[in-house]
Amino acid sequence: MHAAVLRYFDHVARHGSIRKAADALSVASSAVNRQILRLEDEMGVALFERGRSGVRPTAAGELLLRHVRETQNEYQRTRAEIASLGGTVSGDVRIISLESMLVRFLPQVVDEVSARHPKVTFTVLAVHPSEIGEALRSGDNDFGVLFVDARHRGVDVIAEFPTSVGALMRPDHPLAGRKSLTLTECVGHPVVMLQDRWLLDAIMAMEFSGSGARLSPRVVSNSIEFMRQVIRSGLGIGFFTPIGFIEEIRRGELVHVPLAEPGLAQSRIGILVPRYRRLSPPARLMINHISERLGAFADFLAAPPRRRRRGRS
Repeated sequence: MHAAVLRYFDHVARHGSIRKAADALSVASSAVNRQILRLEDEMGVALFERGRSGVRPTAAGELLLRHVRETQNEYQRTRAEIASLGGTVSGDVRIISLESMLVRFLPQVVDEVSARHPKVTFTVLAVHPSEIGEALRSGDNDFGVLFVDARHRGVDVIAEFPTSVGALMRPDHPLAGRKSLTLTECVGHPVVMLQDRWLLDAIMAMEFSGSGARLSPRVVSNSIEFMRQVIRSGLGIGFFTPIGFIEEIRRGELVHVPLAEPGLAQSRIGILVPRYRRLSPPARLMINHISERLGAFADFLAAPPRRRRRGRS
């Protein structure tokens, strides 16, 4: 099959629309549609379900799409390996990550690697927890910097470091002096929560099953940056790992008190690679550098914070 036809097919699947795919490819919609029809005729089966809202791959289309993306990724990896024979590391690294890692950890890593290897490019995407499995299986991404979770099938954990989900609050909060807390002990205090509580919901269900207690959030948001501001202003306790708030913790502006529930106290963040994926030279280089930085970051997190008391601003 001709590479251009497969590129058209991939774009239609990505955009869910022949017109949008044509716009992205800067070609006529009729040309894209004609190539898709020709491809379906060649395969002897419909590759897309057509509807008023657009198109989506059939079961056969999903199989072909997996092949197309694996072929495209393999081509890019081979190009990168050929380039590395001359001593130059080049190519694109695609990473999916927790938003907290995007905010305070990965920018520094990307800066360091790009300074040493200017021909390496980076695609770094925040991913919704419900989409992690598909993002790793799709073949579009080299690896993820994510919570290590047994629910993620078909992945290898290359490196990891321990962390804990804790209660994040101002240093003048009544609970700020505690060495650890339970969710039950947070009931009665205003709390703020991310809109997606995939990790907390199951733990809260077990924690509150007997008591009937509940946490009623004062503020809900899907933005970690917004949450940073409302916690600093004293609107409530947030529940996070310390990673996305490390500078505020180190400056004594916020306090992170670990939660005692086992599923939260023993969390791990790691580098997750799709099993059987052949990594390109720039992806291997990036993984090695992230592994080194994770170790240093873990030491940084373990250092005692400088605390200071602040009045409400």
